[in-house]
Amino acid sequence: MQTYIIATAYFFFIVELFVISRSFLYTRRERNTKRPDYTPKTAIIAPHYGWDAETEAHVKGLLHQDYAGEYEVFFVTHQRADTGHDVSYPHLCEIAEPHPNVHVLLAPNIVDNNLGRSQKVQNLLTAIEKLPDDIKVIAFVDADVAIREDWLTLLVNPLQEPEIGTTVGGRFYFPQTWNIASLAESIWVNFQMSFQGDHPLTMVWGGSNAFRREMLEKAQILERWEQATIEDLNTTLAMRDIKHKVHFVPDCVAVTHTANRTWHQVIEFTNRQVIMTFHMGLWVQWLASLLVSLPKGICVFGSIPFLFHRRELLPVIFILFLEALSYRLYSKNLPRWLQDMPKVRQAISISSYVTSVGIFLAGFNAVYAVFQRKITWGAVRYEILSATTCRVLGAVKHKRKDSV
Repeated sequence: MQTYIIATAYFFFIVELFVISRSFLYTRRERNTKRPDYTPKTAIIAPHYGWDAETEAHVKGLLHQDYAGEYEVFFVTHQRADTGHDVSYPHLCEIAEPHPNVHVLLAPNIVDNNLGRSQKVQNLLTAIEKLPDDIKVIAFVDADVAIREDWLTLLVNPLQEPEIGTTVGGRFYFPQTWNIASLAESIWVNFQMSFQGDHPLTMVWGGSNAFRREMLEKAQILERWEQATIEDLNTTLAMRDIKHKVHFVPDCVAVTHTANRTWHQVIEFTNRQVIMTFHMGLWVQWLASLLVSLPKGICVFGSIPFLFHRRELLPVIFILFLEALSYRLYSKNLPRWLQDMPKVRQAISISSYVTSVGIFLAGFNAVYAVFQRKITWGAVRYEILSATTCRVLGAVKHKRKDSV
């Protein structure tokens, strides 16, 4: 029996190394690809919910993009019955006032107006309705990520290739504290970049992506969003329907700083992501978590209580150290500017020791998603009915700031 346990754990570890190696090859190829300049007039849409000092810094980063073409920024938040608007609205208006290419919009509140879509989707639809006719490319960025000056250039440039329908950047969680929950969450998020590329399974992440405006009609994106919970997974499916690539840009990485995350927050967040993935029909991604992460996690952590009596299981526990090396190896694929930050290197080193916890968490999420359709997101409760439809169940009290 122990032979099968050991073999199972190492088999799935080898699968993990294969995925990382494939990611290295793609990243090298993409970094060596030279394309002509492509700088059409672009709109950046940034939905907002909540406000803090980091959010202000992220907003200001959008105003100084090193982009050779013209671009306009559309910040959009939502109305509230009690105060008239989300707390972010006056701050956004103050920052935007000196900039003629920056606009601040208020979207209707989905709960108050009985609208059958998520608040984020409503915010995006509100902004798209206001776009000038001469906008050729639409880029999207979340409020809780830090981007560099070349973010827009990196996202837009590959869109000159007609077979590329959407470009997507990477998401890197940078834990500021060393509690296990924060570290495990960073592993869970950061490892996902290894699965991205320009292959059919690459997924759009709503926090950093762009597409040509013509895709709104060609891929029927707005029709998919009309009653949807989430926009990015629907954009992924839309590109598959019209056989266009979702193209990962490895040097376009947005950073989220996290601190003092509790297990309740981490499990709620990771469950929400996988519930959406499963019930929107992205079966391969869900199945990968179930078949790779779960068996390996069960073998490793399930063996720990028996080590004192079954020393022959010790090779399974060695997987914990191999996983740490695996995560450090993966980090060598990050953009050089990120690798060169001493605090990032320290965070990767410390996080690596809980790599197995983060991977096992993905397996747990995959099982939980089968039995749950309801999520809480941005202080609103939703039930996911299908890829393109949801039911808004109403507002909930939510003390912590939630990303949009």
